[in-house]
Amino acid sequence: MKFITSSNDLLKELKALFNVINNKLPILETFYLKIKKKNILNITVSDLEITMTTKLRINSINYGSAAIPYKILIDILKNIPEQPLTFIKEIDNKLKIIYQNGEYNISIYSSEEYPKYSILENTNSILISENKLLNIINNTLFAVGNDEIRPVINGVLFEINSKMSNFVSTNTNILVKYTRKDILSNNNIKFIISKKTLNILKNNLENSDEYVYISYNKLNTSFLFKKKKIICTLINGIYPNYLSIINNFYNKILIINRNYFINSIKRVTYFSNIITQIILNLSKNQSKISSWDINYNNKAFEYLFCSYEGDPIKIGFNSKFLIDILSNINCDDIKFEILDNKSSCKLTPIINLSNIEEILILIMPIKY
Repeated sequence: MKFITSSNDLLKELKALFNVINNKLPILETFYLKIKKKNILNITVSDLEITMTTKLRINSINYGSAAIPYKILIDILKNIPEQPLTFIKEIDNKLKIIYQNGEYNISIYSSEEYPKYSILENTNSILISENKLLNIINNTLFAVGNDEIRPVINGVLFEINSKMSNFVSTNTNILVKYTRKDILSNNNIKFIISKKTLNILKNNLENSDEYVYISYNKLNTSFLFKKKKIICTLINGIYPNYLSIINNFYNKILIINRNYFINSIKRVTYFSNIITQIILNLSKNQSKISSWDINYNNKAFEYLFCSYEGDPIKIGFNSKFLIDILSNINCDDIKFEILDNKSSCKLTPIINLSNIEEILILIMPIKY
């Protein structure tokens, strides 16, 4: 294998793939480079659960493949000025990289050892634009769980039918249901995509109207967009019945500016103990937020500028969860609906959403 490429162009493509690399096996700590079509370099990385491939235009001299240790290749490219590089694979798994002032000679792995992934069979497919897929990820990823016992909550549920689509995530303390009425399918689609896959997608998608071609079967799904392809193993299992925990009745409503609320929470949280507990005392006349640390006798409170309707209530929350929610809602004001201090509370943005999307967020209060 022999080819010539720009050092900066190659580094840019490798950075897009870097987060897939896993240290499970030495062969997986490599970039798998292959030329099977003139002037096109395929670059692949895999952790056995996620495989990502991208294409780079090059000047190819001949065909072939090589598995190059990722760290040394990244370090070389980061520390060399922009210039043409010539890659030559030699016998006995040696690679020569020639640049204007000299050359590097490095040991590589046999490309025959690199795991092969097969083409997905018995698949269905759906098209979703990059900007819509980005919105789905941004509105759900922050609430994904990290539970070894219940791996089904460690991803986002994609649930698409002929009427609407729901995208759901939960860590048991927060639940998000993001709904779109402009993503439809005649097939009843239902699969769970892992947090790692969604993070990789997020880092590679653009806010454009270009389509992502999604193929899926019972075990895997693939995302094809522009010159990139991601194949991932789906999370196996039955997602919790999220509809059963959505309460349709609330008798207390708090309306407050989102940024103001975030900053108030951050200020009083400095005085809380290790579980980052805050307390809301809500009433029509005067509402306040407070926190304390009994170990050091520290405490703080602030009066809240807000609108509240309903009977007075005192309710506690984990400040980290509240900040996560508020930081991921794109609006000026939010509506906070409450039943009591033991049941889940609902947060929704107060904005003129189009008729094609809506978001519902639940958060569980904590004991104080």
